[in-house]
This record gives sequence, structure tokens and C-alpha cells, in this order.
Amino acid sequence: MDQPDLFVPFKSCCTCNSNLSTKRGQNIILVKILVLAIIPIIVLVIQGGITIADDNNHVVTQNKVKAYIKFSVEIGLLVHNLQIERGVTTMYVSSGRMDILRVLKNKRTITDISLNALEEWISLSTPGHFRSRNTYFQRLQEHRNTFDSLNKSSSEVIRFYSYDNDIILDWLGSVITDAKYITGTSWQPLVAYHMIVLSKEQAGMERALGGVYYAKGSVTLPELLWYKEKSTLGASYLARSMQYSTTVQQQINSRYTSSELESVINIMRSDILANNSTHGSVDTSISWFNNITSYIDLLKEIQDILSQEIIEMLEDYVTSLKTNLIINVIKMGCAILLFPITVILVYRLTNKLQQFANSLRNKTYDLEKERRRSEQLLYQLLPISIARRMMKKMAIIPEHYDSVSVFFSDIVGFTDICSKSSPMQVIYMLNILYIMIDAKLEAFDVYKVETIGDAYMVASGLPVAAKNRTRHATEVASMSLEIMSTVSEATVPHLPQEKWKVRIGINSGPVVAGVVGTKMPRYCLFGDTVNVASRMESSGRPGMIQISSATKEALDAYPEFLIRERGEMTIKGKGQMKTYWLIGHSNGYRVSTPQLFLNE
Repeated sequence: MDQPDLFVPFKSCCTCNSNLSTKRGQNIILVKILVLAIIPIIVLVIQGGITIADDNNHVVTQNKVKAYIKFSVEIGLLVHNLQIERGVTTMYVSSGRMDILRVLKNKRTITDISLNALEEWISLSTPGHFRSRNTYFQRLQEHRNTFDSLNKSSSEVIRFYSYDNDIILDWLGSVITDAKYITGTSWQPLVAYHMIVLSKEQAGMERALGGVYYAKGSVTLPELLWYKEKSTLGASYLARSMQYSTTVQQQINSRYTSSELESVINIMRSDILANNSTHGSVDTSISWFNNITSYIDLLKEIQDILSQEIIEMLEDYVTSLKTNLIINVIKMGCAILLFPITVILVYRLTNKLQQFANSLRNKTYDLEKERRRSEQLLYQLLPISIARRMMKKMAIIPEHYDSVSVFFSDIVGFTDICSKSSPMQVIYMLNILYIMIDAKLEAFDVYKVETIGDAYMVASGLPVAAKNRTRHATEVASMSLEIMSTVSEATVPHLPQEKWKVRIGINSGPVVAGVVGTKMPRYCLFGDTVNVASRMESSGRPGMIQISSATKEALDAYPEFLIRERGEMTIKGKGQMKTYWLIGHSNGYRVSTPQLFLNE
């Protein structure tokens, strides 16, 4: 019996509810369209309300930051005057001159004026004397009264003023740090402003300590180290300020760098760092004070310029926030723009995916290129068939070859040439020679086995055995004539009066070949054939190619090779052997060797 279709009633119900021919269906479709149309508007209204609230908070925040920056200018003037008072007080303590005391009293008055001119106060809970402006002024006055009798050291003077300045600057630093995270504008000018304020404070310390040196004629080691620290910190803070603000950089470069003031200050700084004991000079101390004060005044001017720039930047940002409020209201009526915005977003996403795909493809290409480069390098070290087996992690089994030809060559008189050459010249000489020979190998079916010193070893007929059992001999013979033709015409690079004298030996026969070692593996040949080939070379003559009977028999099938019998020769380890000279090719090079070698 067939199962009833359980989905028919549900399907029918849905069709009935969405049927445009019924009032109920029409209402359902109308509600769907209205919901789809209203949802974007509701979203925009909610988003606009949230944005308006956020913008309002941002405006309040920016105004607060702007007020802090303006207050920092006022408090900066107080710090500036405290720095001057610190320097003059230090000079007074170091020299004891009454004319400086009169200047100091004037500076104290200026400091008091800047303190009273503050519209607000920092109001820190700790330390206690910073709780109000009056408590701070009382402490400052008590300290001034203790110094009129010259009962304090210059270090104590510096530490007193520096302690209060550090507290004020720390407060300013915390304000700027908070402003970096709550402001929507660029944070670099704020950091630059903080850095130049710190640099100015370090310069003030430098001014006080330098004044002590010139007033007394020398300073103690701790004071010298203290001076070096402040001088280095001042330069570092200024460099950071220049890094974060082009305004600071331009002002310093145009008004201070390479100026006479910089030159004078650098000279006096060098004198202080040298700390050579001299007779103290208050006049020189005053000169130092005036010069470094001019520098600090310049930093103060740049600080004020930067603060005004920050205030203008904040005002522009507040204006932009107000503009955004209007834009957000307009956005509420622009629900239709959701579609093109979506299209743009999809396009951008697709574009990014394409960029990623292109980047991935390029990286894959680079990886493949590097892999091929690595393979080519391995092919230069080992035969291609052997290298491929190693890359596949296959076992490399030594193989026996019934017939191959082995080539040996060396430089006649190499030891004598080395005695006339430096080690670098020897390496350069061999490199030139082997590059010359390597270039010739490309035209022949041969494999370069190795080079040891001035010895050069080549083989043909392996690692892939030739189908023609004698073809390897012709390859090595042709290569030998080509090498002899090229090398005999060349000269030693650093000894142009001396030409290369090369002797070559060739032998043919069976060998065993395989890879030896796992670290820097070498493809090596073993067997009596290799030994005889080496003896053919060592018992040969300069500019001549000596071949064994086995090689001569292999070349007999190719009458174009010109061969002369040398005769019976005593070969070390082999006894008497008949050897031959390969003197040329009927259509190519012939050795130009004295007849006495051929008649030997």
C-alpha cells in the first residue's frame, strides 16, 4: 500500500497564505515588502542615533583634549621659567657672585608671575605640595630662602627643581597618552609634542650641569655621567620628536642645524665632556648659560608652534564631527544606496580574493623557480640520473660499467707557478682555467668527475652507458683535442709571459661508479682503468695527449683521429705498456709539439 504524501497539506497551506488572489495573501505580501523596506530605514535611524551620540561624546572629548593642550602651553611656560631659575640658581651656588643673585631674584619674579597666571592647577593628590597652587608656591618659597645663604650644593639645587619638573612632565605625559587613545585625530603630533617637552627639560638639566663645570673648572665623575645622560636623552627625545612631526623637523633644520649657535654649543659640550680641569670662569659659565638658553628658547618656540598645530587639528576634527552629524541624518533617507554599497563591497572582496590568488600564484611560481634552481645546483654536483634517484630517496647502488673512457689532465710546472703567486692569485688562476675547460665540456657527452688542485678528471660512458661501446672514446678524444687547442693558446693571468702547459692522459676500460658519503656526497669512479688513465697523464709530456692501447683500439674505428705510437713505456704499478700519442683530428686541431716527443 502506498504511503500518503505527508507534505501536501503543508505545501497547500503555504500556497494558500501567499496566494495573491486572496485578501490574506495580498496582506502577507504587503507586510513582507514593507518589512523589507522599513528594516534598512530602522537600521539607519538606529545607527544614526548611535553615531550622533558618539559624535557628541567625541566633541566633548576633543574639547577636553584641546583644553589640556592649551593648559599645557601655560604650564609649559611655568616649567620653562623653572628651568631658567634652576640654571641661574645653580650658577649662583657654584660661583657665589652677588651680581648673579640679582639676576636670580629677577628670574624668580618671572617664575612667580607665570605661576599666578595659570587659570587652573594640576591638583595632584601626591606629593602633598601639588594639591594646590598655594601649597606649591609655599614650598618653592621655602626652598628659595634656604639658598640665599649658599648652604646647598649645586646637585641638590638641580635635583629639587628637576623633581618638581618631572612630576609636571609626568602629568603632561599621562594626559597626552590618554589623548592618543581617546582622540580620533592622528597621534603622531601629540607624541612629538611630548618628546620636545622632555627634550627641553633634558636641555635645561644640561644647562645647569654645564654651568657648574664652567663655574668650578671641573665636575666630579658622577656629575659628568649625569651630564652625559641628560645630553644623550635630550638629543634622543628631540630626534623622536623630529621623527613624528615634520614641523619640528623643518624648524630644527632651518633654525638650528648647521647654525652658528649649534657650532658654539657643540664646542662647549665637547669641553664639558672632556672635563679637563681648568680655572673656573663665571663669565664662561654665563656664556654657556646664554647659548644653551637660546637653544631652549628655540625649543620652546617650536613647542608652542606644535601646540597650536595640534589645537587647529583638533578644531578641524570637531568640525568634521559636526559635518558627520548632518551626513548621518541624510543617510536615514538613503536606504536605496544599500544595494550599490553591497555591490561595491562584494566587488572589493572579490578584488581582494583575486589579489590573494595572484599573490599565491606568484609565490608558487617563486617556489617552483627556487626548487628548479636547487635541482640545477644538485645536477652540477652529481649526475642527473643519480641526483633524481637521491631526490626520490631511492637507494644508490654502485654500478659496474664494462667500457668507459677516463680523462686526466694537469698543469706542468704548477708548483713553480704557485711559488711565484699569492694564494689568491692561484685560486683566481685555477678558476679561469677551469671555467675555460668547463665551457668545452658542454659540447660533448662527458661527465666532470672532480678537480683536485690542478688535476682535472672527466669520464664518458657513464652514468648512462652508451649504446655504442666505443663512442665514449671519441667523445673524450675530441674533447681532449678541443681543450688542448684552447688552453695551449692561453696565458697565466698574472704571468702573461707564461703560457699554460697541460698534459693529458686517456684510458678506456671497465670501472665501478657510485656515490660515496652522505654529507657532501661525491660520485666517484673506482678500478684499474682509473689508475692507468692517471698514469697516462703523469707519464705524458707537456702539450701532448697520451692514450693507452685500450683507447687506441677503441679509436681505430674512427680513422679521422691521428695517432702516433710512442712505444713501450714503463708505467708505475703496471710495468711495460705500449702507449700512443693522440696528435690531432684530420678535420681539426693538431698538437704543435716538438718532433723529438713523437720520435721518443
